[in-house]
Amino acid sequence: MINNKGKPKHKRPAIRDWPRTIVALAFALSALLAPCATADTGIDTASYQGCWDGARAKAAGVNFAFVKLNEGTGYVNPYATCQISTMRANGIREGAYDFASPQTSTPEAEADRFVSEARTRGMIGRAIPVLDWEPSAPGGYWARQTWWALRWVNRVKATWGVTPMIYMSASTISSADWSQVAATDAGLWVAGYPRGYAGERLRNPGAVPYDVGPWPFAAAWQYSSSGSVGGVSGAVDVNWFYGDALTWQKYAGTAADSVPSNTTTTPKNNKTNGMPVADTQTLATLVIRGDYGNDPQRRRLLGSRYAEVMAVVNRRLSGSSGSVAGNNGGAYCVVVSSGDTVSAIAARTGRTPASAWSVPSGNINRIWPGQRICHGGSTTVPAGGTHVVRSGESLWSIYGTGWRAAAQRNGLRYPYTIYPGQYLR
Repeated sequence: MINNKGKPKHKRPAIRDWPRTIVALAFALSALLAPCATADTGIDTASYQGCWDGARAKAAGVNFAFVKLNEGTGYVNPYATCQISTMRANGIREGAYDFASPQTSTPEAEADRFVSEARTRGMIGRAIPVLDWEPSAPGGYWARQTWWALRWVNRVKATWGVTPMIYMSASTISSADWSQVAATDAGLWVAGYPRGYAGERLRNPGAVPYDVGPWPFAAAWQYSSSGSVGGVSGAVDVNWFYGDALTWQKYAGTAADSVPSNTTTTPKNNKTNGMPVADTQTLATLVIRGDYGNDPQRRRLLGSRYAEVMAVVNRRLSGSSGSVAGNNGGAYCVVVSSGDTVSAIAARTGRTPASAWSVPSGNINRIWPGQRICHGGSTTVPAGGTHVVRSGESLWSIYGTGWRAAAQRNGLRYPYTIYPGQYLR
């Protein structure tokens, strides 16, 4: 992000994050190996960039941009209007952010100023609202005041009509308890620069290499503040958004027919009826990951593609929904499906109480899709099994350079998704 004097604010030590804990989500390996069909490149700008050229930026790969509207209640980006105009003229998806100034204003007053500026520019219902959380204060005092951010999020949610996102550095996440903010469903846009401040470009940076808890995942990653992008003067922040047009629509509350399609990575089965546009296999991965929630929300979001996607999901999770996944020393075992609980499995199989089930974590309240759980026995590795996947593992972290052979041995194909509790040979 850039301050109102045109000087990068990223140079503060607080934003200078180097990788701490490598977070290997189930889909991390595929993101590193090949471009993700449901993610895209974009930038964020402020007064520092002036009125940039949207046509050249679009041609360079900019498919979304977050524009600074205000800082506190007393400053408005003088170039916001021209930046938004060039985005609309060139089909670049819109985002808007408020650079938080808790030192000078209440969260409600600042949120109201932000919403007012967005409404004046016609951004309500088409742009993703964001709180840029990087307040400076001796000892990082304000950066840890999560109550201010929480009240801002709730105010914008009530006045804008959608839950906003929040931007912060990876180190800021670990400096305070953000659980209440995450519980509002405010998406996380994380900043961290593993390559430092060297020149960068728009690219697929892969999975976020930071622990982002209490958020289950990051919605976007600002991986550099020194990007070089056609049509934009000087260095600019470059970002990777983990989602497709439907994902953007969900965050922005945008009408389906007004969301520009991703013209740089057009899916093979692109649709124009507001349904998700990614290929079926990718959508199945996102469903299993939990991005589309449970029914009836999942059915509504997938729309006419529900049946085709769920057919793939059910094939991948063969043996789920209470069917036998194999015997283990005389035990009745099933594979956990997305949205399952042990109580629900116990009830539908008639094998109660729930406490009689054995799960890999040892805690029946901690299960994940793809896990094998058993009634009347243990979840030890069956004959031929050599490894039980733990949370955070990937094929690379387990097998190193031998991951391709392991994938073939276990019948895994792109995107090589594995799950906690899964058995690998």
